[in-house]
Amino acid sequence: PEWLRRRYLPGIVSGELLPTMCLSEPQAGSDVGLLRTRAEPNDDGSHRISGNKIFASGGEHDLTDNILHLVLARLPDAPAGSRGISLFVVPKRLDDGSHNAVYCDGIEHKMGIRASATCTLRFEGACGWLLGHAHQGLAAMFVMMNSARLYVGMQGLGHTEAAWQSAMSYAAERRQMRALKRPAGSMAAEADPIHYHPAMRHTLLSLRTQSEGMRMLGYWVAHLLDQSEYAADQEQRRQSTELATLLTPLVKAYFTEQGFQQASAALQVFGGYGYSQEYPIEQTLRDSRIAMIYEGTNEIQANDLLLRKVLRNPCATLPTLMALYRTEASMAVENPAWRDGAESLIEQCDQLERSVEDIRAAEARDPEAPYRSAGDFLQWLAVLSLGYVWLRAARVSQGREDDPIHSSKQESARYFLSFCLPKARHHAAMVKIALEVTLPFLRD
Repeated sequence: PEWLRRRYLPGIVSGELLPTMCLSEPQAGSDVGLLRTRAEPNDDGSHRISGNKIFASGGEHDLTDNILHLVLARLPDAPAGSRGISLFVVPKRLDDGSHNAVYCDGIEHKMGIRASATCTLRFEGACGWLLGHAHQGLAAMFVMMNSARLYVGMQGLGHTEAAWQSAMSYAAERRQMRALKRPAGSMAAEADPIHYHPAMRHTLLSLRTQSEGMRMLGYWVAHLLDQSEYAADQEQRRQSTELATLLTPLVKAYFTEQGFQQASAALQVFGGYGYSQEYPIEQTLRDSRIAMIYEGTNEIQANDLLLRKVLRNPCATLPTLMALYRTEASMAVENPAWRDGAESLIEQCDQLERSVEDIRAAEARDPEAPYRSAGDFLQWLAVLSLGYVWLRAARVSQGREDDPIHSSKQESARYFLSFCLPKARHHAAMVKIALEVTLPFLRD
């Protein structure tokens, strides 16, 4: 309703009012169709909201005078499952200043992100108002959820970048053992900086290329979102929307997994010091783990990508994406420095498209087959996507090697294409295996 927008939007925009998303319940985590929170209508158009929510970020605090809870609940006539969910606005304080019937039953004690308090909330006939249409709350919530998934993906990028900066700074000052080789112009010493040693260079280059590659890919998705809204050509708006939609679960899942995996690799650079609180990398590792879980677990993102965005997508957006990747690789084939990587990317794009048909055929025999292969399919496409942005970066930097930034980009591109792009073959093999081998059930 218009009065709800007038009442609460100015405060949200100004920061005087902070909203929450109250989705999860003790018995219903990712499966929100199992939620039990009820919404009973009142004669004045409001509703009485009753139920329990968990993991509510910012559910109770004193940073603002009021908190606006966005709550998923069921109306009395709601059908079962996710189709019977509605969205309600439930303020902590009502307009007369009285406290609404919303209570904080406890703060969750978490492994990480301890500065972001999440809590358990209890609604006991709290006054709330329907937001949007009845039984369409999940669709309304997903307007925010899809944006949140991209933001969470960028958190994964931030964790990777923080890990890279911490590890590189430490590796430049920590001296241990004599290196077999030294950079030109460096002085021989009793012990060398650890970034001279091959194992550390591998780790640091992986950190750098993953961070920079994900940033390029993330910025490209942001550019697609801008084009989807503001491009002058209607066909470009449509295509940009479809490409951004396809890449959203990939950004969320791959970026957050790399945020954790690369933070773990960075901690190894510190040795025993990394496991203590003297250095910030242990916090980066703890804080990065949750991003793989919230806003839809990475397993759900992989299912969404393969099942909904690829197999069930009538727009056939994946071939459009593969055509873009092949076009970039075809230009790179002309340069001997990038030929092997470019040819490998073209080969893998062709193989990934063929695998989609193999997955369809396998699904006809075994409905579980796509779900078994979804995780590796997402990883496979992510590696190819990073190969695409690194080939593009190499092309843009070509002929500008006198600039240290562009010279560094070419070094990173060579490293990624040589050491990281071959991982696509592993994920391709795992997809094939998942289509042929079923998973055994675990005995009690």
